[in-house]
Amino acid sequence: MQSIASAVPQDHIVGSLYRAAAGELPWGESLDLVRQDVNGWGVHLHGIRLSDGAVTFSYEVGSLSAEGALAYITQYHQIDPRVGMLARLNLLEWVNCHEHFNEHFVANNRFYQEFLLPHGGRWASGTKVFHDDELIAIFGVHRGLGMQPLSPQEAALSQRYARHIHEALSLWRRQQRLLKSALVGNALIERLGHPVILVDEQLQLVHANAKAMAVLERDDRLRQRDGMLTLPVRHQGDAALRAVRRLRLGGAASYREADPAVERAVVRLESPDRPPLLMIFSPLRPEETMGAFGTRPLALVLLHDLGQAREPDPFLLSSAFGLTPAEGRVAARLAAGDSAQEVAEQNGVALSTVRTQVRNIYEKMGVARQGELVAALATLPTLE
Repeated sequence: MQSIASAVPQDHIVGSLYRAAAGELPWGESLDLVRQDVNGWGVHLHGIRLSDGAVTFSYEVGSLSAEGALAYITQYHQIDPRVGMLARLNLLEWVNCHEHFNEHFVANNRFYQEFLLPHGGRWASGTKVFHDDELIAIFGVHRGLGMQPLSPQEAALSQRYARHIHEALSLWRRQQRLLKSALVGNALIERLGHPVILVDEQLQLVHANAKAMAVLERDDRLRQRDGMLTLPVRHQGDAALRAVRRLRLGGAASYREADPAVERAVVRLESPDRPPLLMIFSPLRPEETMGAFGTRPLALVLLHDLGQAREPDPFLLSSAFGLTPAEGRVAARLAAGDSAQEVAEQNGVALSTVRTQVRNIYEKMGVARQGELVAALATLPTLE
């Protein structure tokens, strides 16, 4: 069937939704095809954890600014009147906001006045496309200022896509649970001497080694709840979600994001009565790991308690600062007080090789001398 507003056949668009669920296509690319076909100002698919109302994943395509997307997932979703209405509906029951919120309501509602209208949005139609014991997922088609709500034909087409998104999300969630079965990479994680967690772009906990499970059991700053990695303190949970988004696990097309993409991000969990706990996020992409961790991109999360005194650790340094394994080993020796000459002798390599590695280490860590390197370890990088 030919599309309404785009030249892409509808069957191709439907197929792209299932390809996204299978990990073959970023969700954002598929959702943007939907947006174009229904002539939307924007399309938004996001998950909300039932236990505390926090956003667990969010894909947004269209005209909403990156700043607007960040403001929504960290603050304004909490007062979005449409979310509560959708949450109470039956699965796939369609709703149009203009049939529930009149101009008087819009003129006096904080969400509309502070957020939606200033960012160019106006109308929304949507439905609940997923609902289980952990979360709900909401699919919305948005129209901007100066546009009209969806026509009956456009609403019918959007509902058709919503049904397929429901099926695709259900498949995706089942697939992610299967990833918790034994994989080569999971066995390697178990052998590490550090607490390490694997999560997906929705912060579903895919695997945690024994040391990480011990942290989850004793440290109330992190929790495993219904298969999700949760942070009870809201702003810390928001920081973890931002960290995963910055890794672009779902593909750059899936996010309206002001922060630049990174290959690692660090969230610092403060506590009034304990030393900080660091969460160091790094991407694991199938094409870069020979599929050892499955077929979908994941985030490796290294947990580091700053209160635990220990010798400088190559794995921690490599994870925190983006060093190669060889650079991590050299940095650990430098932090312990060894000179470049001593490192070369210990490793049986040329001094010129170690000096090149030292230059790379200093550049990546943003320091100029060995003393600054030691000082940097006391304040490992944080995600602001």
